[in-house]
Amino acid sequence: MRRVLFHFVFLTAVSLLAADKPWPVFAFQNGVHFGKVEQRIAVLKELGYDGIGSANLNADLPLPARLKAYDEAGLKLYSFYVGGRLTAEGHRYNPAILAALPHLKDRETYLELFVQGNKRINTDEQAVAFVQEIADKAKAHGVKIVLYPHTGFYIDRLSDAVRIARKAKRDNVGVMFNLCHFLRVEPKTNLAAALKDAAPLLWRVSTSGAEIDGNNWGQLIQTLDRGNYDQTGLLALLKANGFKGVIGFQCYGIRGDAKTNLKRTITAWKKLK
Repeated sequence: MRRVLFHFVFLTAVSLLAADKPWPVFAFQNGVHFGKVEQRIAVLKELGYDGIGSANLNADLPLPARLKAYDEAGLKLYSFYVGGRLTAEGHRYNPAILAALPHLKDRETYLELFVQGNKRINTDEQAVAFVQEIADKAKAHGVKIVLYPHTGFYIDRLSDAVRIARKAKRDNVGVMFNLCHFLRVEPKTNLAAALKDAAPLLWRVSTSGAEIDGNNWGQLIQTLDRGNYDQTGLLALLKANGFKGVIGFQCYGIRGDAKTNLKRTITAWKKLK
């Protein structure tokens, strides 16, 4: 009887895991550098991506037309990579960010907001003021923001993003975890603890194939089928922390044919799932 009960509980657990809604996935625009927008859309859809993200505001199609093209293909434009720089006087940023907001109204298109600056000179107060300004402008259009940790910037650690997001006190501000920058900036940080702390604010994640002890982008940004980093372990941590967001595949600087690289990554992703 106990054996029967054990098998019932085990199979129930497996069924629940299998029933989980899979995380949507997108390719970073820096890995989709071929042809026109229509060609990129066709390749992404054929390969099984849910859309594109970390996109540039400037492209070969005006923003409304680009959004329409993705909509018609049943794909999503998940995010734009934008940001600003902290200065002695406050901050500065490209006004194109604000011009784009009306076109993103009530979409699932987030702003991946980077914050450049010098940690020896600039302050959290300056970073918070910048984030609040963009967040308040975005809020009026129903747009959400994720703070993007980037090597060498004022926000370069996941903990920096979490701290500034909490200080900003805006309900449309969350954070993004970027594996390559995490491994470059804070390889000794306890990832499980960092993700647990970030969990309530963690809305987006990016990953890539990587070498555990890598110290350059060629080692830390590869197609998902390469590198010795434990991707399964990362996904398990995300699941354990209740991550419900979207996952992007960082493609910066990966050599070789872009379409082949995209195929290698999505094929590896399907095997991981």
